[in-house]
Amino acid sequence: MGWLISRFRYAGRGFRNGAFTDRSIRLQLLLGLAACAAAWWLGCSWQEWLWILLSIALVVSGEIFNSCIEKTIDYISLKCDPRAALIKDLAAAGVSVLCLFAALTGCFIFVPKILEVFAS
Repeated sequence: MGWLISRFRYAGRGFRNGAFTDRSIRLQLLLGLAACAAAWWLGCSWQEWLWILLSIALVVSGEIFNSCIEKTIDYISLKCDPRAALIKDLAAAGVSVLCLFAALTGCFIFVPKILEVFAS
């Protein structure tokens, strides 16, 4: 049981010392909170909430992995190397795919509801 508790302690340290200090991750968390507020205000169903929460989790996780990759490259590559730049660019492209998925999910869920509110 102590092993399991220590895993949560490590994760908490990762959030405190890394994730919450990274500007991109904080921005994605803020946008996720805004999406949750919109979902609440628009009265989304539990199925829509699942898609919204999945999108938020994917984007924030992607940003965390991207930050890990960037920090690892910065740690092992002291010189400016085109291979290191490509690795960082690929990680950023992965986050972009997740952001596009989240944006499309938001459009499918929120746009019809917003149009319904303004049509009333």
